[in-house]
Amino acid sequence: MWREFLNREIPQLYGMFMRRWPNPSLAEELVQKTIFDAVRGCDSYEPTKGSPEEWIFGIARNNIRLEMRKRASRPSVDGDISSYVETIDSEPLPDEVLEQKETAAFVKAALAGLASKEQNVLRAKYIEDLSARDIGRRLGITEKAVHSLLYRARISLRRELERMAPADKKG
Repeated sequence: MWREFLNREIPQLYGMFMRRWPNPSLAEELVQKTIFDAVRGCDSYEPTKGSPEEWIFGIARNNIRLEMRKRASRPSVDGDISSYVETIDSEPLPDEVLEQKETAAFVKAALAGLASKEQNVLRAKYIEDLSARDIGRRLGITEKAVHSLLYRARISLRRELERMAPADKKG
């Protein structure tokens, strides 16, 4: 019951927070805090005082008020901070950068396990962004042969990635 309720309410809570502050990270943080507060205080819910939806949105409104107070007590920043906020929302966070680097290293290692023709066609298509026609000219094969080679290369890459995946991530 709780899981169904939360699955239904989380998108609504996220939307509410995004309307208040269009900052995805803050909205996610406030949703998590609201859910945590609701789970921790579920014994305090009284059906006679309102529906579960009203109760959890009450918790959410309290979290908005707390966030507003917290922000009001912070010292103000001189100048226009909109560019800083834009950068924070558009640039990857340090953990995202690390994850991207780890993924890139994993894919690079998997690519190294492929036949050179498969490596070349995948690099030309996805790294150099060449069309099948241009790849065909480069390799001296037809466009149709390029599509066939790309298909086989993607299957080989998928198999290599699956082979390299840690045991706890498989299945």
